[in-house]
Amino acid sequence: MFKNSSYFKNIIKNMNKYLLVITILLIIILTVIIVFYLNEKNISVQKHLEKIQKKLSVNQEMYSNIVNPTYSIINENNVIIVNNFLSQDYFNFIKTQFDNKKFKSRDFLVRKASGVNFQKLHDSDYKGLLEIYYSNYILDFLSKVIKKPVQRISLGDPNACSLLIYSKKGDHINWHYDYSNYYGDRYVVLLTIVNENAAKNGGLSQNIFQYNYEGKIYDLKMKENSLLIFKGSEILHKSSEIDDNERRILLSMVYCDICQEKKNVFNIIYESTKNYIIYGN
Repeated sequence: MFKNSSYFKNIIKNMNKYLLVITILLIIILTVIIVFYLNEKNISVQKHLEKIQKKLSVNQEMYSNIVNPTYSIINENNVIIVNNFLSQDYFNFIKTQFDNKKFKSRDFLVRKASGVNFQKLHDSDYKGLLEIYYSNYILDFLSKVIKKPVQRISLGDPNACSLLIYSKKGDHINWHYDYSNYYGDRYVVLLTIVNENAAKNGGLSQNIFQYNYEGKIYDLKMKENSLLIFKGSEILHKSSEIDDNERRILLSMVYCDICQEKKNVFNIIYESTKNYIIYGN
């Protein structure tokens, strides 16, 4: 009996040693993974930058000013709307690319829609969109409107500049905050390129952009060629469903004042999940 008792004690002792070794190995593996992701670099857009610079030069020659000189600004509840933002020629140039274009829609968690992230936008055939984001003139314009210097966020961020596409009945995004991956203020800038009803007669889709300010819900109908500027990480917001044969296409751009990135595991998991929901990758 005592021999058996000693035998089992040795087994338990050895098992504890094995568990300790396994635990240490798992901690080491997890630490390596965390360090790897915290130091992950995304420089995929770098190969496109010389081409972007050439496009900016061509744009400057073709359009002396891409901003409409007769724009108007509404600033309420920490939400800024710039109506008639782009010059009509430039706006028509970017909008006509979406005429008769078909898109798929993904239904995942809080969002039903589709999108093209920053990296894939560089590989696409769309013209004039990235030039808006990379334009120093637009950067100066936004700094003037926001009333402090702002910068482009990291060019490795998939959300820096992207297309948000609502093209199927029921496409929407539910109430959410745009969690900020930066220590400074993060500004979401949404340019409405297409917002049309089924009749395609100049009327808007049934979509309503809603936001919560100090406990009250506000509704906005965003016209084409309008710019919406707000701190998505601080203002709760949503975009309601569109109806059958309606479309709503936005160019989403993100800027910040102090663009120092947060580096922790929570941010990595959150950003990866959010990007999968929005872009499917």
